[in-house]
Amino acid sequence: MLTVLVVLHGTICVLLLLAVMIQQGKGASMGMLGGASQSWFGPSGAKTILMKITVGLAAGFLITSMLITLVNSQRRATPLAPVQNQSQPPVDGQTPR
Repeated sequence: MLTVLVVLHGTICVLLLLAVMIQQGKGASMGMLGGASQSWFGPSGAKTILMKITVGLAAGFLITSMLITLVNSQRRATPLAPVQNQSQPPVDGQTPR
């Protein structure tokens, strides 16, 4: 379960990075793709679609972060098996192992 969450979290991280890098700045006339996003989605459609994708990926990032923390904390909260006391003095000059 933890492995699946970590892989999903990593995938979301990469996609979120790409979604942020593709977006245009507030004063920028051309984005990273050289304005190609305007021809794909229309002059105003790219902002709303990329913003929705970014918000969805950010929500997925937060959810997977919390789930990884929750699963990992439950894993560590399990009690350990009792350890026997092995600090007995050596018998007949033997060295302890």
